[in-house]
Amino acid sequence: MKRPEFLARLLVIAGIFLAIGAPIYFWNRTPLIHARMAEDGGWSPDVIRAAVNEPLHLKLTSDDVVHGFAVGQTDMPGVEILPGKVSEVTLTFDKPGIYTFYCTRWCGLNHWRMRGTIEVTGASDSPEPAAVPLYVSLSLDIDAPHNAPVIPEQKPSALRGREFTANSPFLQSSDYYFTHSPLPSLH
Repeated sequence: MKRPEFLARLLVIAGIFLAIGAPIYFWNRTPLIHARMAEDGGWSPDVIRAAVNEPLHLKLTSDDVVHGFAVGQTDMPGVEILPGKVSEVTLTFDKPGIYTFYCTRWCGLNHWRMRGTIEVTGASDSPEPAAVPLYVSLSLDIDAPHNAPVIPEQKPSALRGREFTANSPFLQSSDYYFTHSPLPSLH
């Protein structure tokens, strides 16, 4: 094989790698985050690391039902995550801190447990740190059992729910809604 022919073949192989292999390599460097109902694990991974003012590219997929993805302490709109499909989102944080991400679609009994954190490190141009979630500043353990003060005597029913709302004073007057609690008296 002559030297020019060898160089031409080498260039063709390098071109194929750059055209096909490089995009696959960089696509795989973007984390694929799996969403599953909390009973089956929730978010995986549930801790993501990012740097201040650097774009964080995420690919999200659902392994079971429709989920949603949003990040607290930001004005980011929620992203719908469909089973078997990949949704993409790019986030940029301007302040260091720990940001909570969560599911925005009711997906099961433990939907409220579907959350994770994005740990953002680095120097910020802003003198203010990221807002701390209220439950953290109040030292609340949101995963601890919180027993209901009243437990229904019968299973929930859509028909009884419709009857309740039709006769509910909460839906008839906004004044009543703002001055009364739906919790029955415990006396």
